[in-house]
Amino acid sequence: MNTIRYLLIMLATALVLSCTTESEAPGLAQEVMEAALYGQISTIEKALDSDYNPNQRDPENRTALMYAAFNGHADIAQKLIAAGADVNLQDKIGSTALMYAASGTNTTTVKLLLDNGAKINTTDNNEHFTALMWAAAEGQTENVKLLLRHNADAALQDVDGDTAESFAAKAGHMAVVKAIQEAAPKK
Repeated sequence: MNTIRYLLIMLATALVLSCTTESEAPGLAQEVMEAALYGQISTIEKALDSDYNPNQRDPENRTALMYAAFNGHADIAQKLIAAGADVNLQDKIGSTALMYAASGTNTTTVKLLLDNGAKINTTDNNEHFTALMWAAAEGQTENVKLLLRHNADAALQDVDGDTAESFAAKAGHMAVVKAIQEAAPKK
């Protein structure tokens, strides 16, 4: 899954940049999605000041919050949440802002989403991945620990029967494996 993050970045960028017609994403919406992806907080502030709907979606049903979470822009995520962004919306494949944030390196964004009610054990529509699985597969030990402290279910399995621990082990992220094992209930 290490290359998945890179591919998702490329896909997200292409999707945002390809939204050119009014029916797909009106000018302001496209501008806000791009600003969220690239960390341009002044554009976000201007849009929110002009009554931009923070739950506006692009053709893949992604929101500006998802784009901000994906690249770990906690400052932008905070502004969007304060303006009413729903932290639990899912895109076309069922991914949430928490899933996008968990795969990255910014623990602050993950904590922000959790503190604002992000559902921790939501699964996507295709593979049934959770935020914990994303974090584990990407070797994000601190995000894994944070998710586990917030009661992420490490026993959940994807459609192939893999768990967060097995994703981490397959990717060679032994610190993540250890964190998951240490958080497991003692028998």
